[in-house]
Amino acid sequence: MHAPDRQGEAGFLRAGRLLTFAPGLAGDAIYWRNGRIEAVGRARDVARLVPPGTPEFAAERGLVTPGMVDSHTHFGQWALGRLRVKLAGCDRVEALRRVATGNAEDGWVLGQGWDANDWDQAPERGMLDRVQPAPVWLDSLDVHAAWLNSAALAALGVDRAAGGRIVRDAAGEPTGLLLERAVDLAAERLPPPRSNRLNSALADATAQLHRLGVTGVHDMTDRFTLAALEALDERGALGVRVLTYPPLAMLAELAARGHRTGAGGPMLRYGGIKIFLDGSLGSRTAWMLAPYRGSRDRGMPLMSGEAAADAMRRAVAAGFAVAAHAIGDAAVRRALDIMETLPVMPAPHRIEHLQCVDPADLDRAAASGIVASMQPAHLLVDIPLAERHWGARSAGAYAFRSLLRRGTVVAFGSDTPVATPDPRAGIFAALARTDLGGKPAGGWYAGETIGFGDAVAAYTVAPALAAGVADRRGRLAPGFDADFVVWDADPDLADNRGETILAARAMLTVVAGRIVWSEATDGS
Repeated sequence: MHAPDRQGEAGFLRAGRLLTFAPGLAGDAIYWRNGRIEAVGRARDVARLVPPGTPEFAAERGLVTPGMVDSHTHFGQWALGRLRVKLAGCDRVEALRRVATGNAEDGWVLGQGWDANDWDQAPERGMLDRVQPAPVWLDSLDVHAAWLNSAALAALGVDRAAGGRIVRDAAGEPTGLLLERAVDLAAERLPPPRSNRLNSALADATAQLHRLGVTGVHDMTDRFTLAALEALDERGALGVRVLTYPPLAMLAELAARGHRTGAGGPMLRYGGIKIFLDGSLGSRTAWMLAPYRGSRDRGMPLMSGEAAADAMRRAVAAGFAVAAHAIGDAAVRRALDIMETLPVMPAPHRIEHLQCVDPADLDRAAASGIVASMQPAHLLVDIPLAERHWGARSAGAYAFRSLLRRGTVVAFGSDTPVATPDPRAGIFAALARTDLGGKPAGGWYAGETIGFGDAVAAYTVAPALAAGVADRRGRLAPGFDADFVVWDADPDLADNRGETILAARAMLTVVAGRIVWSEATDGS
């Protein structure tokens, strides 16, 4: 049983411009009622349809877009991470200082966001032992590595006989650095988050999404977050629309509960099953067709081809579409090879990240209806890493324009907590292809830049296609769900390379017809 669609109040909004993505529909006004859009068009025409007493709103120079949907999140991890030790952007000394003063959660000091690529020393357990006696678990920025102290290793039973990819010293003892599958194995023994703490964290995180103009997320969820989201949905307390992609380990359980792709209600739907085929660029575990520059290492596949094919077919047989994590060009090719053979599902199969693609494979996703779920905000920090480790192969990295030109459905997200869920950062990165300081000048592989409309469509139209709900979401048109955002600037009219959207603010955010955020009534 799912909570009924929450009926929002009616409203009539006059703005500067509507970016509708609906053929033949344009204008500067929108009227909504009972959670649905009733009319869009010129204000004088729409006003004739609005009953007396309907609340009116004005944003004379504002831009109205469909609600932004983050197509790749780790919602619960990001929500809890906002309460934990924050290590993003820290050098080694600052990271250790923050860990030393961190508050314990159920006896553990937990943190997220460290990136040792430019540190003067590699992370190891002794550094943490000297500053924090409590067990310490720190997720890396890309969430493909974890840094533990000796107390944590002992508490989780990670010793010289433990499985997975564990960095070891000359004596074979764990150094405190876990990679890929070893992270998953150890994380299963961590104390679960308390439900009241997780619920509170999700509520606070949802409010932050509203301030950013985000009305929905596609969540690569975990067991605890899924249970919390289901409980919130039952109570009618879910503030953003969520499409879930639980891990392969939950397949049998979900199938036994009768779930499948497309099941669910208006706020919470089941999207598919998440499968990992490789690691990440930051940890140099992304699986590549040729070695990383200056090495013989090609990263690592996390499944054999046979195992990956079997996993995807089992998911489909149970009624689920597949979302395959594939960052390196070898992993992307394996994902395409298998997905091309899978039957069509109520929501399309998708490749998460599709970060580096061999030119020979650029046509394949569009030809098979596979969604490219990509995260442009990663460009803000990944450019130096890609240059260092991939070299000339970077021409196939973040190939937004090449994929769109071929007709690929490209859905943008953040991978939060790896990157900010703020869609403005992703749109800027897709338009400019530089870091926030404007480097490299002229943009990195500037031929892959896209325009403002295409970037916004990747946060609106494409996520609806990826969710199998394009008949009612992702556009501003009569009969569609009233999920939209009013921005205080129109970057398309300003015609620059993304600076306007980066500075723009969400003035009003509406989900299911309800105003969930208004700058005018913000009490902060």
